[in-house]
Amino acid sequence: MARSGGWRSSRERRSRGVVRLAALVLILLLDMRPALTRSLYKYQDASGAWVFTDRPPQNASTPVEVKQLPVSELPAKVTVRNRGSMGAPALTVINDYYGPIEVEMDSNGIENMEARPPLPVRLVAPARTETPVVTLRPTGPRWRYGYRARAVLGDPAATHQPDRPYTPPFAPGQQFLIGQAFDGAFSHQHPQSRYAVDISLPLGTPVRAAREGVVMEFAADFLDGGLDPKYQEQANAVRVLHADGTMAVYAHLQADSVRVRPGQPVERGAWLANSGNTGFSSGPHLHFVIQRNAGMELVSVPFEFAGPDGRGVAPVAGMRLTAY
Repeated sequence: MARSGGWRSSRERRSRGVVRLAALVLILLLDMRPALTRSLYKYQDASGAWVFTDRPPQNASTPVEVKQLPVSELPAKVTVRNRGSMGAPALTVINDYYGPIEVEMDSNGIENMEARPPLPVRLVAPARTETPVVTLRPTGPRWRYGYRARAVLGDPAATHQPDRPYTPPFAPGQQFLIGQAFDGAFSHQHPQSRYAVDISLPLGTPVRAAREGVVMEFAADFLDGGLDPKYQEQANAVRVLHADGTMAVYAHLQADSVRVRPGQPVERGAWLANSGNTGFSSGPHLHFVIQRNAGMELVSVPFEFAGPDGRGVAPVAGMRLTAY
């Protein structure tokens, strides 16, 4: 699953009436905004296997379905705005996610200015809101200010409910192999994926919600996958926010297969998308993980799947997982 994080800063300086402004962009830990896309070509190769690509088939006589994927030129999901003036800034954070985020803002060089409240500031911005963060006022004739900000998905007050096993994320009666489980040596060593499970779902298998919640974010227009590092930020995925504040991520989904939209409530068993092989992937499978905000850090948490009697079963690499 793709991940990203870090600081970006904005700096404003004023000296003798001259103002220089550098733009701020917030980086999210796990930014699933899709990239600009193009046409999607769907056809069968000589062996009968379905091919999804951004290139037309070499044989012009091959029957092909062409679909224009939506171009993603949406604004960033989290932005900072100055609702005051240049000389008396009042900075707010706008959260366009359908779920809470934690924001941290710190000084990046302040001279002859007072911040209220004092920096650094941490706060939780609820879903789809604009939240005041800090106001600044000059304390001398020559002043400047700069700030750094970052955001993490989720509310750090969330408490995972491990006593509620998760339904396997596919249709009842189906059974699939778990190829990689917790602490998997291949790709499950980062805090965001340490407790992830890779399930060997064939390409195009319906992926279903393991627990009810609200769709927080999705990406659906990446076309390719493989083990090249360039694919680490290119996995199609759906993120669902649960009532306990944790979030389920369903990743490596098939291009243009997502059936839900941000803000949409989903029930357990709802059809979210189809399994695929997009992003950093060695073959078709579903990457499933439960995450929470551990305080300005997105981490995965251990969980269990529901067995035939409803009791929890810990996922283990090599086991065949059945949905009941």
